[in-house]
This record gives sequence, C-alpha cells and structure tokens, in this order.
Amino acid sequence: MIIENIKVLAETLQKIRQKKIINFIPTMGKLHDGHLSLIKKSQKRGHFSLVSIYVNPLQFSEKNDFKNYPRTLEKDLELLGKHNVDLIFLPKKRFSDTSLSIDVGKLGKKLCGLDRPGHFSGVALIILKFLNLIQPHFITLGQKDYQQILVIKKLIKDFFFKTRLIIVPTRREKNGLALSSRNQLICNKKKHLTKMIFETLCTIVFDIENYGLKKNKINYFIQKLLKLGFEKVNYITVLKEDSLSELDTSPSKCRIFISITIDGVRLIDNLAIKKKLVKKNGIIESA
Repeated sequence: MIIENIKVLAETLQKIRQKKIINFIPTMGKLHDGHLSLIKKSQKRGHFSLVSIYVNPLQFSEKNDFKNYPRTLEKDLELLGKHNVDLIFLPKKRFSDTSLSIDVGKLGKKLCGLDRPGHFSGVALIILKFLNLIQPHFITLGQKDYQQILVIKKLIKDFFFKTRLIIVPTRREKNGLALSSRNQLICNKKKHLTKMIFETLCTIVFDIENYGLKKNKINYFIQKLLKLGFEKVNYITVLKEDSLSELDTSPSKCRIFISITIDGVRLIDNLAIKKKLVKKNGIIESA
C-alpha cells in the first residue's frame, strides 16, 4: 500500500491502530541493507511496518547537498514491495513547510551540529511532524546516526509521545564502512580508503581500553588519515554515550565518533566502548 495524501494516511492508520502495532521506519530513500535491517527487525516482532521516503530539505545546510542527495524512488518501491512492507508513505514536497523552528539545545551543537548549522533542528521538526501524524507505537532507527537518535529520544520525551525507540546495530560493507546512501557518491579511485574509517575507530578503542589515550594521539590519527588522501577529518572524539558530554573523573559509558570527508562526501560512524571510561590528567582510560 502506497499513500501520499496526509488525510488518507491518518484515516487508514486510525483503523490499523485498533488491531496492530505500528512501527515507523523513516528514510530518505536510496535504500540499502541497512534500511532493510530496520524493516526486518520490525517484521520479526510482528509489527505493522510503515516506511516513509522523504528527502527532508530542512536538514540540509547547503542547497547542493540537498540537490545531489541520491534519489532512486522506483528502485526503492520495488525493493520495499519485495520485502512485503505493509505501508509506504511518500509525503509531497511541501510536507516540510512551516515557519516554526525547533532548538534542540546542546545536542544540536556538538559533532555534526558544529559545521552543519540547523541540521538537527531540521531533523527534529520533520520527525515531530511524522510522529504527530502517524502516532506510531515504535520508531526504528539505525545506530550509525547516533546523535540523531539522541535528538529524537529527547523529542519523544519532551513532547510526551508514547512512541518507543528500537535501535538496530550499524550494517557494514565488507571493509567495515558503515552502509550509507552517500557511499555511492565516492569515486572508485578513493573507495579503497574508506576501510580506514572503521579501522581507525577500532584501533583507538583498543588503545583506550589497554593503554589510555592522550589528545595528541587523536591528532596523530587525524594527520594519518589526511596523508592517506582524505580531504578533511571533521572530528574524532570520545564522548559520554547518554549525553555527548565530555569525559570527566566519573566512570561513564562512552562512544567514539568520527566524521570524514572524502571525494566531497561527508561520512559518519561511531563505535561503543565496552569498558566504562574516565578522563584524568588529560588521559582517557578505563575506569
């Protein structure tokens, strides 16, 4: 079932909600195995799987980035049909129109928010529209976009939505690169470099858990990646998992985050660190 009209969607879901558990999977299209893993998670739980395809203009700070974002609607619809998705929602272009804005606070000013102003406000606003319209029992998201998960989690809490989050582990290519719709934009000559993103994360996590990590060691990895041929290392940092706060002397669950630009394409990834960490005298180490 494919629906484009908001009123028709609301009426349809009102009937479905009485009998089934609705699981919402928001996407921007150019679907890959990462998206399919979210759908399979929903189906495995016996939920009514609702997938949206909408390239949200509000989360793009540059017009060219929005314009160049890969769009493969026909292939996406064919793929969703093969995987027996219950309902596909295709909002019209003006779905995002509003004069309102959302300030997501400190969460939106860290990591990707530093050089993508307004990105997470745009994400929050479109998800707010989706949640109000669909009122799903669950929303299923991929762990690759961890900062986005925290923003949506806060949105659900602050606006008293009853929707619950389901988080699915990041799916990866054979070389460790996190699956992303943007991966296809990288030219073949530079594609081999992408294995270094996951390798760098794993190496830093190993160093932290076994030896501790000084700030100058992160700088070493940044310079190494630049010498290999990456255009820009936007960030490599270790932060507290629940709030993206800086580490201190209090033992905390943490993640390492990385963002790199290659062939004009911005890629992100993150990895959980099993041991709780502290920061003492400028050194990050196991608690």
